[in-house]
Amino acid sequence: MVETTKQVYVVDDDEIFHFILKKMLEQEGEKLEVTSFLCAEDALEELQHSKGHPLPSLIILDMNMQRMNGWDFIEAYRGIKCTLTQQIPIIMCSSSIDMRDIQKVKRTPELKAYITKPLDSEKMQQIKDYL
Repeated sequence: MVETTKQVYVVDDDEIFHFILKKMLEQEGEKLEVTSFLCAEDALEELQHSKGHPLPSLIILDMNMQRMNGWDFIEAYRGIKCTLTQQIPIIMCSSSIDMRDIQKVKRTPELKAYITKPLDSEKMQQIKDYL
């Protein structure tokens, strides 16, 4: 049986978070290709032009970013998700512990989980559960 490489999109304007998350995912031992996007617009553009290219198995999305935040990304994603060949689970990742944010995530069907920063082994297991 051939093991396929799973694609993960990380959408976050913090380069250090990208580095840490990539290292933690590498330690999980799965065959993963992590594509980093420092702005949500670039990730949306990549999804829109994905014809013939594999879609990610998971999107890890920051809530608070410059120009287009995570909520704006979700709104734009709703407009293109019907053109995609599969639905992609999205995990919102943020340093916010505001209950309003947590409740909003629960009311957003595109979001499968909410994980607070910083990451630890338990939170990495939640991420791994969606791969």
